[in-house]
Amino acid sequence: MKTLLIAALFTTLSLPAWADVQCSGSLKDRSISDNIFVGKQCTLTNVQVDGNVMLADGAKAILRNSHIDGNLESKGRFAQLVATNNRIEGNIQLERGKLTQLHNNRVNGNIQLKNNRGTLNISRNQVDGNLECENNATPPVGGRNTVQGDKTGQCRRL
Repeated sequence: MKTLLIAALFTTLSLPAWADVQCSGSLKDRSISDNIFVGKQCTLTNVQVDGNVMLADGAKAILRNSHIDGNLESKGRFAQLVATNNRIEGNIQLERGKLTQLHNNRVNGNIQLKNNRGTLNISRNQVDGNLECENNATPPVGGRNTVQGDKTGQCRRL
């Protein structure tokens, strides 16, 4: 009995506490009523997420035509994020990543890009909050972003 309890405890502890659905591969034309955790590689196409989408160390994610009813955020040194034509009800918060492309997204919160090491291309997004970029190794490029709040730091001219 003790062995069974210990095995159950280790199984529970091995999964991130903040992740409900782990995506590896692709999800298409679905509705997910939980958070999505991207550990390695994931493509979301036409997906409704009633929660957050979180990127782990080394994660590669492509999001197209999806609706996130929460935040899009990194929890480590992600490798790649390409997000196009999405609606994000919360914030986009990305730190310490390599390649980031945000194109033609509707964000009801803020976009915050901090301490990223790779290319940042931010264009044609509609942001109800602020567009904030700080301490990124390469200044972000792009433009034609409509921002209701402030454009600050390295994103002032985007």
